[in-house]
Amino acid sequence: MRAALTLIPSGLLLLVGGLLLSWRDAHPIEHPTHRSPRSVRTQGPPTVGATFQSVGSSPSTTGYKTVEKSARSPADLSLEQGIFWPRELEQALPMGFSLEGAEQWRNTARSAGIVALEKGCGRSTNRMATLSDGSRVCLRYGINPEQIQGELLSYYLSRILGLRGVPPCVLSRVGSPQWAPVQSELGATGWTQGALVSFTPWMQNLSLVLPPMALRAKDGKLRPLRTELSNGAANMLELAQWADLILFDYLTANFDRLVSNLFSLQWDPHIMLRGTNNLHRTPEGDLVLLDNEAGFAHGYRLLGTWDKYNEQLLGTVCVFRRSLVRKLREAHLARNVAQELQALYLQEEPLAAELGLLSEAQAQILQDRVGLVFKHILSCQDRYS
Repeated sequence: MRAALTLIPSGLLLLVGGLLLSWRDAHPIEHPTHRSPRSVRTQGPPTVGATFQSVGSSPSTTGYKTVEKSARSPADLSLEQGIFWPRELEQALPMGFSLEGAEQWRNTARSAGIVALEKGCGRSTNRMATLSDGSRVCLRYGINPEQIQGELLSYYLSRILGLRGVPPCVLSRVGSPQWAPVQSELGATGWTQGALVSFTPWMQNLSLVLPPMALRAKDGKLRPLRTELSNGAANMLELAQWADLILFDYLTANFDRLVSNLFSLQWDPHIMLRGTNNLHRTPEGDLVLLDNEAGFAHGYRLLGTWDKYNEQLLGTVCVFRRSLVRKLREAHLARNVAQELQALYLQEEPLAAELGLLSEAQAQILQDRVGLVFKHILSCQDRYS
């Protein structure tokens, strides 16, 4: 797991908690069959074109779309309705891994032969592989199957939510014909023949990412991301990606990114200055969310240990993308996010059923967390709109 690469004042936490409790009757998000939850006012969706770079041998991220390089005053880029990023900024956000490019990469990763293996890509049980087309991939052999499942489901949830910073991934069976060129080397990996491993693209020229200043204050307290909005358009572009990341990791209960940094503060007060775990930046400015194995089943099983940190981070976010809010509202009202996720997973990944799906209890946790995030969005709307 890549290592190397976030606290809100306690009074504000109590305020948020009190507000959420007081809204239970006014905004019955938990029971949509009785009354419809109040709608977040988005005033219509912005048109965001899905323009991407060509792929080459591995999926490419687009970087920022055309943003005027001239200095923009904070007034020119003020929040809309108090909780939404400016439309111009939303349209300028990096679109990450394109759907077209990811599909091409997944087809290649499933069909190309593995011609070389070498150590790399995090844990000692992982490997970097060279495929017959010359591209390289990271092979992850989970300590248990739920970690590999977390990697796959995280990718497909990111697609449903319209988040493009999670690298595509596919499953492969160790020892299948694809592995024939390196069959003699498999014994040294310690992998079980027939086990399922995940493939993700190997990406070069990535850099470490420090959390925003609001998440690494000298006093060790988290502050709302909004406190940094006066620093101009470039800063807002990155803050918007951080907001997406925090919401995403809350939904999946991933504890192996910013949460692990928070946890480590108790014995390492400088951890926030050494980069965020499992997060890198491309030269174009995209934040890439790597190694998502701690999400879903693994994270849900350990909620009692880690969730207080995810909750603290969620409390720092009160600015959102309209498209993400719309999708969360739809998923909350329909109460079918797990079904939608697993349907996409089964459709796109031939080995999905064999690796396994979310249990009924895990599916309910995901649905509940969607509801909690949507309730948080409503509380932000009441405070700032």
